[in-house]
Amino acid sequence: MNDAKTQLEAIRKRIDEIDEELIKLMAERTNFAKDIAMLKKALNMPINDSKREKEVYEKTRKLCNKYNFDEEIGVKIIKILVEHNKAIQSKYLKK
Repeated sequence: MNDAKTQLEAIRKRIDEIDEELIKLMAERTNFAKDIAMLKKALNMPINDSKREKEVYEKTRKLCNKYNFDEEIGVKIIKILVEHNKAIQSKYLKK
């Protein structure tokens, strides 16, 4: 029983480490929103870029398949990040 408890604690510790890395990577991704907003403004591009979004979602599907991760969940997560970044871009461009 102690062995199972030790294994459980070790796995949970690793999950906590992975969660921290995920948050770190999402923050890093989001930090690019202001840069993207400035570049889109300089290029006279709209915030919404459906072609780019389709590319991102297709790439996400491929990565989900590659890493045996649920495609629907993967795309949902990326959609949340994309929408969040677009909201940040909108706020930044209104300043």
